[in-house]
Amino acid sequence: MMAQLRFENHETPEEFCEILEKFNVALPLEPSPDDLGAVVDAQGRDVFTIDVNRERDDVEVLGIVAHLCMAINTCGGFKAIAAVVDEPEEAGAA
Repeated sequence: MMAQLRFENHETPEEFCEILEKFNVALPLEPSPDDLGAVVDAQGRDVFTIDVNRERDDVEVLGIVAHLCMAINTCGGFKAIAAVVDEPEEAGAA
């Protein structure tokens, strides 16, 4: 049987940021400039990667990354303007 983990919902953007900082994640998140599908925090540390098996189209991966970054950053109190990433050719993707 797997252990159950319980995480409390945050009430403010500041609490959301504090919770993530306990896990060594500093907002805002952004697409990695070096690795397609990777998301890094404000300190440049890897946080997560979308499509590690490279089964999705690059543009689809970039869209997922951009929208997840926007959603997470918005929860942290950062103003969402748009989900924007460089085109795959500009990001160094093949």
